[in-house]
Formats: sequence, C-alpha cells, structure tokens
Amino acid sequence: MQTDNEKMLQEIVQNTEMGKNTLDELMGLTHDQRLKDEMMRQKREYRRINQAAHTALDAIGAEAQGQSAAARMSVSMGIRTRTMMDKSTRNLATMLAEGSGQGVLDCKRAEKDYPSASPGARKLCQELSEFQSSAEETWREFV
Repeated sequence: MQTDNEKMLQEIVQNTEMGKNTLDELMGLTHDQRLKDEMMRQKREYRRINQAAHTALDAIGAEAQGQSAAARMSVSMGIRTRTMMDKSTRNLATMLAEGSGQGVLDCKRAEKDYPSASPGARKLCQELSEFQSSAEETWREFV
C-alpha cells in the first residue's frame, strides 16, 4: 500500500511529465522565438523537479509511475484539436496558461489529499505549485 509520501511524489512526477510532454508537443508548432525560449526554460524546470521526485521515490524504495499512455494520448489529441486551425502565439500561450493553472490545482489537491506526506515531499509539491503559478502569469503575457 502506498503511503501519502509516495502518493504525493507520484503526483509530482505525473504533473511534471504532463508539463514536459505538453511543452515538447507545442514547441514544434510555433515560430515565435521568444515563446520557444520560454518553453525551453520552463521545460528545464519541470525536468529538475521531476528528477528530484524520482530521486525521492528511489530513496524510499518506490518506482516512479509517470503519465499513462492513455493520458499522454489524450493530451496529444487535445493539443492537435485545439491547434488544428490556430497555431498562433496567443492560442498556444492560452493553452499553456490553462495547463499551468490546472497544474497548480493538482498540487493543491495533492496537499489536501496526502496530509501525512513528508516535509520534503510537501516542499517539492509547494515548489512545483509556485513554479506553475509563476508560469501561468508568464504565459498570460504572451496572450
């Protein structure tokens, strides 16, 4: 049975993978260099937090379970649908802002759902939430 600590760390892994995968997919759709640069910067931060969660899971003897294939496909299909007719910077930035906002909500939900997670896991979750909140504001500047 998974502990609150493991569950929170798994949520962080899945949340950061969603961010990285979405950025990867959207990066190829824009010609706006400023937007691409910001995507790369944020992708590095998602990767850093993801690696920290993997390391913490390894330390407790748990294996990271990232995004499922079904979740990845669902996100990919949603992106294709929403960008089929509009690959503008504004549309991509709007989608990214919405995704960052959802990520913040997912972190807040994890904080409430796993109250006995370790201080380290809670700190990492808070760090991810703060990063995504800041990212949401950054994407809004492109809208």
